[in-house]
Amino acid sequence: MPSKHARIAVTADPELGDALERVRAVTGSHEADATLVRRLALVGAQCELQAGPERREAVEALIDAMDGGRFDLDLDAVDRLNMPDSAA
Repeated sequence: MPSKHARIAVTADPELGDALERVRAVTGSHEADATLVRRLALVGAQCELQAGPERREAVEALIDAMDGGRFDLDLDAVDRLNMPDSAA
């Protein structure tokens, strides 16, 4: 369909196809692929914009808990678990 707006090419690979089919199975959507991709992009953008501040708040809360002694974490044990040769 003609449009005055620029188009964005999206490769319809199997991963995208599977994702669209999973969304359709859950939502019952019968939208065309391009329409569904557009809608999901808009919703996803809003989710990402909301998630940024929430992620920062979560990190700040974790740091506050660690600084306040309300979070007992043995960083040396964590380092040992992350060592490639660890026998965890």
